[in-house]
Amino acid sequence: MRSADTTEERVIFEKRFQAVNFDFRGKSLFTRFDRCEFVKCTLLIDQATEHLAFTYCAFKDCNIDELESDAKRGLSMTDNIFYRPLSERRFEFGIRLARAVAGRNEKKAR
Repeated sequence: MRSADTTEERVIFEKRFQAVNFDFRGKSLFTRFDRCEFVKCTLLIDQATEHLAFTYCAFKDCNIDELESDAKRGLSMTDNIFYRPLSERRFEFGIRLARAVAGRNEKKAR
C-alpha cells in the first residue's frame, strides 16, 4: 500500500544513450542518471522541469554544453563532462596534425 505523499525515484546507472530525444519540459521526474553516456542526444529542459539529476555523466555531440543545478526545482548536476562536437574536434586535430608535420619537415630541412 502506497501513501499519497511518498515518491519514487528512478535511478538509471551506467547506460549509454545514442541519438535519443529526451523531453523533460514541464515534468516533475524524480529521475537520476548516474555515470551515463549521452551521444548525439537532444535534451529539452525548461523552467518547469523538476526533480532531475545527472551525476558523472558524459555528453558527446549533444545539444547542450552545460547543465546547472537549481536546488529550488530539485535539479542536481554534479561532475558531468561535456565534449565538444565531433566536427570541432576533427578540425582541431587537423590543425595539430598539420603543425606536427610542418615541424617534422622543418627538422629534416636543417
